Amino acid sequence: MCAIFGFVSYQNKVSGKQLKILVKKLSEESEVRGKDATGIAYIRNGKTVIYKRPKQATKMKFYFPSDTVMLTGHTRMTTQGDAKHNYNNHPFSGKVSNRTFALCHNGVLHNDNILKTTERLPNTHIQTDSYVAVQLLEKYGNLNFETLTQMAKTVHGTFVFTILNNDNTLYLVKGDNPLCLIHYRHLGLYVYTSTNTIMKSALTGSSLEKEPFDFIKVQENEIIRIDRCGKLEKSQFEIDYDGYMNFYDWDYDYFERTAEREGYLYDYCNMLGISEDELSVLYEMGYDDEEIEMMLNDKELFRECVDGMQKYIKEYYY
Repeated sequence: MCAIFGFVSYQNKVSGKQLKILVKKLSEESEVRGKDATGIAYIRNGKTVIYKRPKQATKMKFYFPSDTVMLTGHTRMTTQGDAKHNYNNHPFSGKVSNRTFALCHNGVLHNDNILKTTERLPNTHIQTDSYVAVQLLEKYGNLNFETLTQMAKTVHGTFVFTILNNDNTLYLVKGDNPLCLIHYRHLGLYVYTSTNTIMKSALTGSSLEKEPFDFIKVQENEIIRIDRCGKLEKSQFEIDYDGYMNFYDWDYDYFERTAEREGYLYDYCNMLGISEDELSVLYEMGYDDEEIEMMLNDKELFRECVDGMQKYIKEYYY
């Protein structure tokens, strides 16, 4: 379980100071989905700049120029690749043709090791499953709707990807993980986070709290492209679930394992004094078994997530 966050400021109406405060708030509120590492990426003079550390967001200090148009960020909960080795953390750098980019991923990929062989990807010291997405895009040699669709259909797992190109173009590739995108049209500002709850918490008390905005609905299996002028375009893709079946049949009996894990989680939660209703809240909000199992290793984090989700459901659905 991780979180992505960031902004696109395309009219220069929001001050650099306001943007720095916004990024700090976004990153700190995103800690609820990961405290092992934090990173950001932005474009300066046509170059991709990445700053990341194996620290939680509340212990990070961010710098980026006041005229930054786009920024993408990530808070990480480790699933694969030790966060103490900073090269395993997000954002990851990549290069296609004469362009550089930064990629962040929220989710878990299951077939990264298989793809390294079947796609003949270069050996690397980076152990994180997410990095295979960078390697696939580098292999395809371009960043556009077509190559991002190909990448999204090739990886198997849960995901939202953010890809920041050094020409100040941002792509958001949404699988079945959550994504919240809002637009302050009068300010020329887009802001995105992993969840509505994180967004609401980050904006509370900020200079943007009372400013009007629109929610941009992002469908599952959809790609959003936002350029430096604020133009937003969409494209959709279809997942070949038959291909997923073939992969899981080859590797293990996925569906039997999923059922066993779900039963195990209910039993384990009972041992920890966590009710089935509390566990169900997380399922209803889109968390999968692997994410919940990781959360159980940190009772404080688990409680924060459940309380936040219950409050969100109460405010918005009742």
